[in-house]
Amino acid sequence: MAQDSGDTGIAKNIFVGYFVLILHVVLLVLLGLFVVFFRGLVEYMPWILGGGLALLVLSGYLFYRHLKRSKKTLKETFDGHVPNDRPMEISLLGGLASVRVGVSSGARQVDGAPLQLEDPDTSRLRSLDRLADMYDKGLISKDEFVLLKKDVLTGAPTRTESSSADDIIDVDYTSK
Repeated sequence: MAQDSGDTGIAKNIFVGYFVLILHVVLLVLLGLFVVFFRGLVEYMPWILGGGLALLVLSGYLFYRHLKRSKKTLKETFDGHVPNDRPMEISLLGGLASVRVGVSSGARQVDGAPLQLEDPDTSRLRSLDRLADMYDKGLISKDEFVLLKKDVLTGAPTRTESSSADDIIDVDYTSK
């Protein structure tokens, strides 16, 4: 029975991200212990830079060997681990170094228009306009209009003592 590798793609990417994060934390802890237990960072700078360069060369060699064994190009290798239609950004050391992988389609769009947050004042004006339309059409009474208008302007629903569960009108201010 063949297993579909597409099902584990997101989980695998998450685990790789956590693994990279843990490796950075371990590296920082080891560097901190090195500085505390030895005489200082400046005296061992050539060893630290040499060790870092050796790790970089080793990881490059291992990656090159992986590419040759899998017989994939560099683009195919990176595209296989990026979620479809979404870019992935890898940030290291709090965003000091970051790499963006994948296709950047800009802002997500619905029906050709980019998604934007609505200004609260615009939302209130639209709600008041809908309430006025409901009152003009005779769907709500004058008292209900005044109560709902007060709710829209204050942002919190108000309840009167004479209101019961049957008297409450549920108005969706966000949809048409």
